[in-house]
Amino acid sequence: MDLKNLFFIFLIFVCLYSFLKKKEFLIDKISYSDHKTIGNENKSPVIIGGLYILVVYLFFTYSHTLILIVSTVLITLLGLLSDKNILTSPNKRLIFQILILLFLSYFENLQINDVRLDTFNLLLSNEYFNLFFTVFCLAILINGSNFLDGLNGLLAGYYLFILISIIFLVNFYPEVDAIDYNFVNILIFVLFIFFVFNIFGLVYLGDSGTYLLSLLIGFYLIKFYSNNDFLSPYYIVVLLWYPAFENLFSLIRRILKKKKTSLPDNLHLHHMIFLFLQSKKIFSKKTLNPISSFFILSINLPGFLVASNFPTKSDILLSIIFFNILFYIVFYYFFSRNLIKQ
Repeated sequence: MDLKNLFFIFLIFVCLYSFLKKKEFLIDKISYSDHKTIGNENKSPVIIGGLYILVVYLFFTYSHTLILIVSTVLITLLGLLSDKNILTSPNKRLIFQILILLFLSYFENLQINDVRLDTFNLLLSNEYFNLFFTVFCLAILINGSNFLDGLNGLLAGYYLFILISIIFLVNFYPEVDAIDYNFVNILIFVLFIFFVFNIFGLVYLGDSGTYLLSLLIGFYLIKFYSNNDFLSPYYIVVLLWYPAFENLFSLIRRILKKKKTSLPDNLHLHHMIFLFLQSKKIFSKKTLNPISSFFILSINLPGFLVASNFPTKSDILLSIIFFNILFYIVFYYFFSRNLIKQ
């Protein structure tokens, strides 16, 4: 990707940010979601994520199909309706998400065919079960990613890790098929620009941004693994474990506590870490939000590093997944118990 394209991508961000700020459109003045306002010091950030990623994506979709383009536009519009508090029902948003994912998965023939378990692979050989499972995985990823969008820099930083890991594989493993390599590079630059401004609380991804970003990366990783099935499927699981597990853990937690699973709350791990650090009064309010994000990203970094060096070793990758989940549960218990005692 040449410097002219990089400059053009940055110019899109500046123009879009200036326009939205001037017109006061998609300005979060009050809080479009309770679970995304923790530690927010900036009272009017621009919810630019969805529009910015979509505009750049549409300019650089040389090899993508009409089905994928339509799906990305629809998922972004769905997120914008949520960001503008027009579509406030989580259940209705979930239904629309599933319809979009069904449309995309069916017409793109998007399939997950191998999880290295013979019994489950037999189920996946059934067309309808495969469609259900693929849509289920994408829905878990999208909504788990939406949960993580509560701290500045957390979700953008995490997805940067994923894309950098892919770039590492492509450059150090000659046998890896780099599908749409240019698109991955572009998305890295897009996320880096957003990450910098997001860290300072000037911009948000919003539901539109989290929906679109997770859909694009989920779609790409399924295609990437299909073209490189000598890799372990657990390499992909390691990349996506955090948003997926955050979603599943939150569902189980709410069910056990007999709370509505569709309503947002401030009981996610990143909230617990933020509130714990806040209670210690070590950091200033302005730095507490990004520091909490960097803390979580640093915990995830070793798993990415090991997985990127052993992408074919299922035993090592399963160990990473196990310890990631174990550490999540231990951290969650530790921080929640300490907050209860205060």
